[in-house]
Amino acid sequence: MREYHNPRLVISKCIEFESCRYNGQIISSAFVKKLKENVDFIPVCPEVEIDLGIPRDPIRLVEIDGKVNLIQPSTDKNLTLDMENFSKSFLKSLSDVDGFILKNKSPSCGVKAVRIYPYPENSRPKNDGKGLFASSVFKNCPFTPVEDEGRLRNLQIREDFLTAIYTLADFRNLKKRLKIKELIDFHSQNKFLLMAYNQKLMREMGNLIGNQKDYSKDYLFRDYNKLLAQALSNPPEAPSNINMLMHAFGYFSDKLNHQEKVFFLDAIEKYRNGIMPLLVCLNLLKSWVIRFEEDYLANQTFFQAYPPDLMPVTTISR
Repeated sequence: MREYHNPRLVISKCIEFESCRYNGQIISSAFVKKLKENVDFIPVCPEVEIDLGIPRDPIRLVEIDGKVNLIQPSTDKNLTLDMENFSKSFLKSLSDVDGFILKNKSPSCGVKAVRIYPYPENSRPKNDGKGLFASSVFKNCPFTPVEDEGRLRNLQIREDFLTAIYTLADFRNLKKRLKIKELIDFHSQNKFLLMAYNQKLMREMGNLIGNQKDYSKDYLFRDYNKLLAQALSNPPEAPSNINMLMHAFGYFSDKLNHQEKVFFLDAIEKYRNGIMPLLVCLNLLKSWVIRFEEDYLANQTFFQAYPPDLMPVTTISR
């Protein structure tokens, strides 16, 4: 069993932490509740931090002269500068954060599909905005995994998010020691995973390690970190994962009987068509890794990128 290091995640405080929504309620999330045992959370409510009370009159995004503003219609307050200043200060204070889970569709924290109104009063909104705090997150942390609790109900999005935050947490842990051998081992153990995500960046990371004598340790680990985060920021499509599944399958194809091969290939087709999660195919391969004692594959994080008890059991939705 591989060792996992707890990711450090910023989370909207109203999700399972405190009753601080505008209506004084708390958001329930079974996934976040489960994550509490495996994640070091940094809860924050940007709206409370800019001195809006609990409960409080609703706020909304309003487009004024081509710029999105944060407005509280009942008081006619423009809270844009307050939110921008808080966001800048808060994000600057963070260090070594592996990801964000934010409240969906919130005018402060929503990562997509947030309503933007043409007027402060009731009017027909567009649904293509980002919350003001979330916009600052994307601007200041461009390759850090960011999701909302609504999107994380989607099985594939959840798997991709968990893979990214646990890979980044592992690297953050080894970065503390600046040991070249640990970096080489990390790159080797993540080879299949990085090949699925971005082969071009994986080769750049390999070249960086190969030319390690040309760089200081600080530079080497800092640049590897940037390339790693960039690679993980674009989750692989099914064809890339299937290429890696078939590559791993090649280690066992001459050791399996016909029925086992057919069953595995059928599972891959179901994954390709979106009716079976990736983890089913991974579990089949892991069973053969154990059965045939394939040590090289046993060390590949591709087959168990995050703790098994966090593996989603819900159905896929697209």
